[in-house]
Amino acid sequence: MKKKITFTNTPAFINRKQELQHLSHWLSRKPNNILFIYGPKSSGKTTLLMKFINEHLNNKTYNVQFFNLRKMLISNYLDFIQAFFEMDLSPSKEDYKHKQEYNFTVFKLSKETIKRLENKSLDPFLVMEKELTKIAKKGKCPIIIIDELQALENIYLNGQRELLKELFNFFVAMTKESHLCHVIISSSDGYFMNRIYEDSKLSKTSEFFEIDYLNEQDTKYWLTNLEKESAMTAYTLTDSQVDTIWKFMGGSMWEIDSILGQLLPYEKSGKIDDNDLLQLINHAITINKGRCNHYVGLYETKMALFNKIFLLQQVSHEFQERDLRDLVKNNLYQIDDLRNELCNLVKLNFLSFNPVTSFYKLQGNSMFYGVKEFIESNKKDY
Repeated sequence: MKKKITFTNTPAFINRKQELQHLSHWLSRKPNNILFIYGPKSSGKTTLLMKFINEHLNNKTYNVQFFNLRKMLISNYLDFIQAFFEMDLSPSKEDYKHKQEYNFTVFKLSKETIKRLENKSLDPFLVMEKELTKIAKKGKCPIIIIDELQALENIYLNGQRELLKELFNFFVAMTKESHLCHVIISSSDGYFMNRIYEDSKLSKTSEFFEIDYLNEQDTKYWLTNLEKESAMTAYTLTDSQVDTIWKFMGGSMWEIDSILGQLLPYEKSGKIDDNDLLQLINHAITINKGRCNHYVGLYETKMALFNKIFLLQQVSHEFQERDLRDLVKNNLYQIDDLRNELCNLVKLNFLSFNPVTSFYKLQGNSMFYGVKEFIESNKKDY
């Protein structure tokens, strides 16, 4: 018998009762719109979806097809086919005819059908609709969940038809028009979501649901219950250490989990020294400071933008584009150039962008303190 591996730190799932309840209520309605889930990078969107699938959809009522495009390199049409369709290799009576039939767990198709999809003699969306109809006739509710859909943004079906546009048209047909299938789409790209939100057709066929970082109460609960929530028995944190982590890391679960893991070698008699904790936190902040330094370089306009963003974030949780109008009035940026700069900062995860409110904010507390150190170390040059 193989020995089971025992981990000293496991990923936590904290609270999210309201989020899970929202998904459950949405799913209880007859398919009628697309649900777009958005939020800052590493806010827990994928973890939430996996938890929801395992706890609420793992029964005979639903047929879930989950596509995590973060794990797939999709640069052309063939990549798309390979990501969304698989050849069914399960034994069947048709094996003698070199044909495999559909398996009701994922889009698994016969070898012949796959080849026709690859050579574009068969429309992939017609195939999807046919397979979803089969699932529904079996008494199951089909659910398509796609994580990081923006990976398909620049792919074309035949050099003219945009894949993403055709896919959305298909989802609208499957939800609002035929009420055949639930569709959930998740993305951390706020600008991608904004284009969808402002699209007149999609805005009338979609709902938007935000998944943000953990709040203070849930974060501090987690950090004071490490054994229960993260299977950590090596050490416990003091109240002041919990406060320190919240101050510098906020509710960013991935960053906190990383700090918790890095602290393991520093454990002494079940305790962590304050200096060791601060050293690791300062390292994370220094990395973000270095990213700022590399991005700004010798560009005075970028330096002015970072300084303005920092000043805004000191007094408010978030800011909007109009709050940066001084940069335009002072001829540091043209309007379009400023927008392009903000877009780039979002894509590089300096900023997060809320597609519903059109507000920006720095990507977590550690980024705020990284920008703070960067600004303070360059005051003499600004």
